[in-house]
Amino acid sequence: MKSIRVTLVEDNILHRFLYSNFIKSYPSCTIEIETFENGLEAWEHFNSIKGRPTLFPDLLLLDINMPIMNGWELVENLAVNQFDFIYKSTIYIISSSSISLDTNKIYDYEFLDGYIIKPINRQDVYKILDYTLEKNIN
Repeated sequence: MKSIRVTLVEDNILHRFLYSNFIKSYPSCTIEIETFENGLEAWEHFNSIKGRPTLFPDLLLLDINMPIMNGWELVENLAVNQFDFIYKSTIYIISSSSISLDTNKIYDYEFLDGYIIKPINRQDVYKILDYTLEKNIN
């Protein structure tokens, strides 16, 4: 059975718990999930595995409004520091912000796959996982 590595960066503990459970219950493949509370934790993790591409996520789900380092800062750091996985992975912004300044910012980064406004449900997560699985097969 195919396996997907998922990284979830979300500061809200309830959302992190809920989305993690949605991801873990996905029936179509095995899921390896790691979670981080803010962009800085994720950034430090990505730096620590930079020489080991098999440890990078197939799917990155990223909140943008977080303390310490927000999602946009993490995206910018990944792009500027040439983390190649961003061009191979599926990357979705998941945010409560529906303002056009945020929703349109995804067009500044060609490697972002989409922007979903919270709240999201199990079907939304499954659609993203389906897309990621299909992308990884091709």
